[in-house]
Amino acid sequence: MKAERKKIQLDDIDISILKLLQSDCRISLDHMSKILNVPKSTLHYRIKKLEKQGVIEGYYAKVNPAKLGKEYITITLVRAKYGPGYHKKVGEKLAKLPGVWGVYFVLGETDFVVLTRANSREDFLKVLEQMINSKEIERTSTLAVIEIIKEDPRIEL
Repeated sequence: MKAERKKIQLDDIDISILKLLQSDCRISLDHMSKILNVPKSTLHYRIKKLEKQGVIEGYYAKVNPAKLGKEYITITLVRAKYGPGYHKKVGEKLAKLPGVWGVYFVLGETDFVVLTRANSREDFLKVLEQMINSKEIERTSTLAVIEIIKEDPRIEL
């Protein structure tokens, strides 16, 4: 089993730390210590350990895409041409397209699910043209998102 696939065992303190950081990654160790009733030194050690284990991969600001004009959201189903290592090659190519924020290799009739955010339909069509014109891609089918019902990048703990 690969190291990055190995499930990490978390205790109640680790889970509490992760919940707080997912709620506000700028929370101070002082504040966290008061909430959890755990010494700051323990929290610092635990957070560093979670980072080293790859449980915490980074810290990000939650940016409102609509405020930046990125309201045109699409889900594109991609069928690719089979070949040795095609999923890595095609997946990496899709991931580099402008506006792409998610690429998933899936099983079934579809090979990839590609999630994009664009300023407009016209901007998205430029990305779609790149997909369609790629020799590794056989077919695409795109869904345009009309309304976001739920979108939450946090992991349920």
